[in-house]
Amino acid sequence: MALKMGWLSTGRDPAARNLLQTVYADLTNNKIPASIEWIFTHRDTGDASPNDEYFQREMFFDLAASLKIPVGTFSHVRFMPELRKRGIAESPSAAEASPALEEWRNLFGREVMKVVNVLPPADIVIMAGYMLIIGDPELDGMVLVNIHPALPWGPRGTWQEVIHQLIAEGAQEHGIMVHLVTKTLDRGPVISYCRFAIRGQGWDELWDQWKKDVQPESSREERENHPLFKKIRAEGEIRELPLLRNAIRELAFGNIVIRDRKILVGGTPQESGVELTGMIERQL
Repeated sequence: MALKMGWLSTGRDPAARNLLQTVYADLTNNKIPASIEWIFTHRDTGDASPNDEYFQREMFFDLAASLKIPVGTFSHVRFMPELRKRGIAESPSAAEASPALEEWRNLFGREVMKVVNVLPPADIVIMAGYMLIIGDPELDGMVLVNIHPALPWGPRGTWQEVIHQLIAEGAQEHGIMVHLVTKTLDRGPVISYCRFAIRGQGWDELWDQWKKDVQPESSREERENHPLFKKIRAEGEIRELPLLRNAIRELAFGNIVIRDRKILVGGTPQESGVELTGMIERQL
């Protein structure tokens, strides 16, 4: 039986289109028994005056239409904006939402599920550049799969927050993982992951340069424009799409199974995920 997938995306940049188009082509050209049944995005065409993100989103919608994939939308911008604004202001961080933000997420999630429930059924739903943290209704109503730019035991948060923490800790390695989404941010059961060294040849001189260049008073922008920061991001980014494609392939062929929101390999629960480092490195 073919694996039926939903697709959550903000669709705000070329990377979102590339991810969708590449996975779609991979399924089609390599005869992988899986399909993308629908796309949902939390932005609509009238959410902003024409700007770069506006036109990027329009191109994303055009791509979906050309692939004949139905798209559902529900605008988070227009939904109870005052509650969301207050919730964000009262929250210590995205991972520690205030009661108001939790309320907004759950109310918005109910509206999302109203849209999703009229779309074709899906076994799993891929979060492919979906820039909202979801609420309980989506967690309860969908089996959500996310790609996170860190190792299973690594930092949580955005890719920028992850790299800041890696550098602060003087980490030896970095990685990417594909995991099930749970209430705990970036800590759901791991499907697969890969890792790579960020020390050694080609790296040590960048760490030395960081120690010379970056001072306690250095701005966030200065840190994120540093060659070390950029190289860590670049090496992780080139592995994200291959890892997602291979995870989908393993799920489609039944080598990895999601059952009762647990990961099974050969019928046995897999707590730490399947490492695909060798496979990913051969494909780079």
